[in-house]
Amino acid sequence: MSDLQEQMENRLAEEMSKSMNFSVLCDVMTRFGWTVLEMDYDPDAGQAWHTVKNWVDDNFSGNHHEHNGTWLIELDKDATMFALWWKVKQ
Repeated sequence: MSDLQEQMENRLAEEMSKSMNFSVLCDVMTRFGWTVLEMDYDPDAGQAWHTVKNWVDDNFSGNHHEHNGTWLIELDKDATMFALWWKVKQ
């Protein structure tokens, strides 16, 4: 196996592991009242990842986590504000 192929396989395995871990985290935390929202980033509509992240950092009162467009949000008021502002389904 080439070094490049091995590097790519390792990178894909790492991403898959992160996604699975985040999915488990979301499942557990929603049992404690956290909210999960899915977002498709659209830079052409002003919804680039960094724009959304900066807005969240400026406006949320509670904690949050994000992975590949999936947002895990602690407070209901933050989740509602996020859903309304960024037009995502709650």
